[in-house]
Amino acid sequence: MTPLFLQFSQDLLVPIVAIIAVFGVGGFIVLKIIQLIRDAVLSRRAPVQSDAIFRKLQEYEQRHEQLVKRVQNLETIIVDADLGNVDADKMSGQEEGDRSLKNKLR
Repeated sequence: MTPLFLQFSQDLLVPIVAIIAVFGVGGFIVLKIIQLIRDAVLSRRAPVQSDAIFRKLQEYEQRHEQLVKRVQNLETIIVDADLGNVDADKMSGQEEGDRSLKNKLR
């Protein structure tokens, strides 16, 4: 037979661990909610980052212009290749023309 105090502690072990786990998870959730509220309050107090927004917009416009130029360049290369305007001395066969086109596209 086991002593009475060991049996009592074994019977209460699972509920005690469950209570500790529930308080731990609940505390974690409450802390995260408090952090979200704090971040929301701090973001409202922060000055408007209009300079950063304009800078990002300018960077986007520059990337867009570069992309448009690249697409136009590729279109001219493909049209020239379709029309047969590839250098005649480089083109000894269809395979070589395809290789030069691939090299231009890189």
